Amino acid sequence: MAQITLIEAVTQALAWEMKHDPSVVVLGEDVGVNGGVFRATQGLLDKFGAERVIDTPLDETTIGGITVGLAAQGMKPVAEAQFRRLHLRHA
Repeated sequence: MAQITLIEAVTQALAWEMKHDPSVVVLGEDVGVNGGVFRATQGLLDKFGAERVIDTPLDETTIGGITVGLAAQGMKPVAEAQFRRLHLRHA
């Protein structure tokens, strides 16, 4: 059995779902052209087009809102959001 990385497994799973279910869409920061911050969506834009692999603004609140809206309309959105490091100051 071939060994693959976790990111490769995620990419393959997303591609499989998108191939078999036209209601699955991927959205997030740089998921199209750059393949996302983790490269988990690498190549999906070429396979499925910009209507199903959607680059969003750098705003997690917007990503969440778009995701909820798509799901409310019967789509199956898969959202990717980058992580931020918070620096908390203690008083």
